[in-house]
Amino acid sequence: MKKNCIKNIILLTAFLLVSMAGAAQTIDHGGPQRMWTVPAVFSVDEEVTFYFDMNDAGFREGVDLYLWCWNPSEPDAGNWENSSDFAKLTYQGDNIYTMTMVPTKYFSSGASSMSEQEVYDYCQTADWPGFWCRLKTKDGSEESDVFQAPDSRSEWTDFAESGQDVKFYSGIKAQGFKELFTLNDPLTVVFNGDLFTIGGRTMNEVAQDADFIQFGTHAGLNDWEVQQQLNTWRPKCLEKVKVKQLTNGYWVWNIGVPGDYFATNPGDGDEIIPTILADADTRSAYELENICYLVVKVQPNGEGNPDWGPNSGDKSQKAGAAVPYPDPVFGIFPTKFTPKDIITLTRQYNERNAGELKYIVKAGSKTLTGEIPGVRDKRTVTLNLTDELSGTTASEIEIEIQKEDGTPVEKRTIQVPTED
Repeated sequence: MKKNCIKNIILLTAFLLVSMAGAAQTIDHGGPQRMWTVPAVFSVDEEVTFYFDMNDAGFREGVDLYLWCWNPSEPDAGNWENSSDFAKLTYQGDNIYTMTMVPTKYFSSGASSMSEQEVYDYCQTADWPGFWCRLKTKDGSEESDVFQAPDSRSEWTDFAESGQDVKFYSGIKAQGFKELFTLNDPLTVVFNGDLFTIGGRTMNEVAQDADFIQFGTHAGLNDWEVQQQLNTWRPKCLEKVKVKQLTNGYWVWNIGVPGDYFATNPGDGDEIIPTILADADTRSAYELENICYLVVKVQPNGEGNPDWGPNSGDKSQKAGAAVPYPDPVFGIFPTKFTPKDIITLTRQYNERNAGELKYIVKAGSKTLTGEIPGVRDKRTVTLNLTDELSGTTASEIEIEIQKEDGTPVEKRTIQVPTED
């Protein structure tokens, strides 16, 4: 009898443990609010950095996140509950995460059975659905919505059909690229080597010269006020200004973010030469008008600058107007109220790192707290003070709004009107 009882207890315990394990659920969050890449336009066999803005997605700020991607292949297959180190994203602060990779290498690694060439070929076909992904915690207990990371297939097709010799791709793909670039948006300049000319010959013709080493750029903002020099005797400078030919035949000048690109010049060795844009206050106030640039054939001796005359293609491009994010706006409706009223708190255009806002309402001896749901552009909550502050008498009501980390961003004291 005892043996059967003990046996039943063991079986029941095992059943409960299995049931509890089966009941454990993954916490679902939202996907990235914004995504962009540097370069803004890229080839899948070149290095690219993906940026994911996870503000308002629901993850704890700064938590380690990992990439889970299954197309064009699934490199981390079988590791949902223990993501591999190669899939870990880099946290940049302000809820921004990055993943730097060469897609053909990344998607031919790990558990993938595809070669680099197979990945490249597949990503050129009309059948490829794109980079389908989630972001997740290492143990898989939290995951984002499914999303499609940006790729550049449509941009290469559009450029091929445009008949243009050069095109500026500035901004974030999801919002539409702009040809009028801005200081703080990612920028990639693409050249058609059959059409863009240097000294009366096309780039592709010049590239066939027996002494050809590379193309480089000498560029400046606002009619050469701030310059990125082309010093051919400095290897790091040559690498920074290089115009590179991609597998698809086009040539690219990967500027990255112009404000960063023109903030420094590589010196000799590890020396960094700052420009006026290296100062954060100067950069924020800088009024961008244009970019002037020369595309040149670098001379083989590397001892001096190239011939800026017949050996160069001289161009200029106007800048677009930067649109700053609006300042925060806080509102209370109605503007006058008592502990017997219903009020609505609204805060628009919140700080990037504000996170989920909190409210604290104090009236007399009572304190009311909670979160203000929404997204960065607008967070709002309606409070029935009659229910929450029942029986309270107060001559004033204090309202404080805090960021997710507890930093106050708004404080109001409302004088309670005398009741008739």
